[in-house]
Amino acid sequence: MSASVQETTLESTTSMVAVCTTGDLEPGWGEAAWVNGTQVAMYRTESNQFYATSHHCPGSGAKVMARGILGDKTIDGNRVPTIACPLHKEVYRLDTGACLSANSVALPIFAVHNLDDTLWMETGS
Repeated sequence: MSASVQETTLESTTSMVAVCTTGDLEPGWGEAAWVNGTQVAMYRTESNQFYATSHHCPGSGAKVMARGILGDKTIDGNRVPTIACPLHKEVYRLDTGACLSANSVALPIFAVHNLDDTLWMETGS
């Protein structure tokens, strides 16, 4: 999709782009997408939460994160969604991008908004 929307507030200006519909993503899996010249990985968890990250593994640079292993981990008593790189199994939080299994660079993440079953990804200002 090439549609985009501009959301303006006094605090910031955020650009969003429509990436796919909720029905395009299967629960428990990721899919790669090309958004504004960047490869991203879109995920739908088993609990029907939606996330977007860079498709590039921070450790190796390989374009594989959409094929990673979705899961979750308990941190401070809360379950947080995770993605494990399919190459070296380093585990990253989907909500913050922080690496949980090594002292590694964070996985870039993008905010996702579900508006009428269309997933919009924030692309910055």
